[in-house]
Amino acid sequence: MKAILNIPQAWAKAWSSSTFRNQFVLTVIFFIVVSLHNFHYLKVWQSRPGVWIDDIFHSFLVPINFSIPIFMLEYTSLALVFTLLLMQPERLMKGLQAYGLVLFFRTVAIYFVALEPPRDMILLNDPVASLFLHTNDVFVTKDLFFSGHVSGLAIFFLMANNRFIKTYVAIATVLVSLFIVWQHVHYSFDVAFAPLASYVAYKLVYWLDPATRESTELQDA
Repeated sequence: MKAILNIPQAWAKAWSSSTFRNQFVLTVIFFIVVSLHNFHYLKVWQSRPGVWIDDIFHSFLVPINFSIPIFMLEYTSLALVFTLLLMQPERLMKGLQAYGLVLFFRTVAIYFVALEPPRDMILLNDPVASLFLHTNDVFVTKDLFFSGHVSGLAIFFLMANNRFIKTYVAIATVLVSLFIVWQHVHYSFDVAFAPLASYVAYKLVYWLDPATRESTELQDA
């Protein structure tokens, strides 16, 4: 609770630096632009043909609708990590950069890997994603390679530097990965590749800005 009460002071201190202010504004602009770009093209590419994959895991898992537990695990993880990072402005900024970079990677990957959804897919009901992605005319199901839900959780895991929250997010990542494949929303390789993409994005944002690397390593210690 004490740390939460210190959030205004943490942001006042960070905002007093012109370097932080400039980078944070650019980060927010980058994140918004990449998000809008991603949502736009996923709708456009929904109409193009793709290929079906015979996923060996799907043959063993009769699809079940796990939309509610997926939604709960995803957004409780987001809420916990976001609250934690509000106390660490620089780390929150890096998290936004990494997430934005993952969205960019995902947009490019979906463009080059055109897939049809599994034939017996049960649609994933995500009310938050529906606000930005789906319309009355288009329900996006071809945003497959790689999984947005799992890559998001992987970013949350990498950014969390509280042991209990990190453990919770790790468990959530494993369960959501299993549920998404079981529901036949994604192919198993969509899910397997997602954490790798997130790890590359996470490492890249710190490699591009070594000035923040030392403070982040101290926070992780």
